[in-house]
Amino acid sequence: MIANFFQNLERHTVEYLLISGQATVLYGAATFSEDIDLWVNPTEKNRAHFLSALRDSRARYYKLTPAFTVENLQRGHGFHFIVPASGGDFFLDVMGQPPRAGAFAAAAATARWMDSEWGAVHTIGIKPLVELKKTQRLEDYPVIGRLALAWLEQPEGSASDADLLWALQNIFTLPELLALFSEHPAAVPVAEKFNRELGDLGRQWLAGSDADELVERRASEFCQRRISELQLADRRYWRSIIRELKTLRATGKLMPEGELLTV
Repeated sequence: MIANFFQNLERHTVEYLLISGQATVLYGAATFSEDIDLWVNPTEKNRAHFLSALRDSRARYYKLTPAFTVENLQRGHGFHFIVPASGGDFFLDVMGQPPRAGAFAAAAATARWMDSEWGAVHTIGIKPLVELKKTQRLEDYPVIGRLALAWLEQPEGSASDADLLWALQNIFTLPELLALFSEHPAAVPVAEKFNRELGDLGRQWLAGSDADELVERRASEFCQRRISELQLADRRYWRSIIRELKTLRATGKLMPEGELLTV
């Protein structure tokens, strides 16, 4: 069971955060995610604890995985494992330094323990999770918008101008924008200062009529430009890491796929 894996993490006092797809599910911003993604504190002590938990879980190396060293963790590489479970094996993706998320300690300070079908799981906070989700995958951007809306409902969130501006800066699709304006009408004057197209959309929506097609198109085009910029930034981020990974593969320094962890 996946619950056994998380119990192993606790037993070996691993410092970790659940991130990406499963974290968005727990926050109600997505309905399904197959893999489990973890951010582990990239220290030597925590690396050793995590390896012990993986060995107890009988994890095997999966594709394109470099050696699980502190150096590789801190350089932003991803590590891929298959973990056996009674309901079927699951894929585990691990990072020590995810993109755009800052330092582990800062993220851990805003993390929360969330109830899941596997027990209580230490889950990254919404704001760093939003940054992690700004990837090249177009399907991530509606999820980001739903996370931004969820932030406004958290105890630490509010309907202040600052929070509403942050939400506007992290909503990229029209359904989530219209939900923001419906649930928080005070976002409209904030939107007018942030971007004219979004302000026009908000004013028309609050007026009780469907948005003019031209207004809607301009707001959508503004959002698409912002998505394209973030996708390009993510591609640039991964270029050097992918080059390193290709070099490791060419020199035979990747871990053998399917091999049990022994060290």
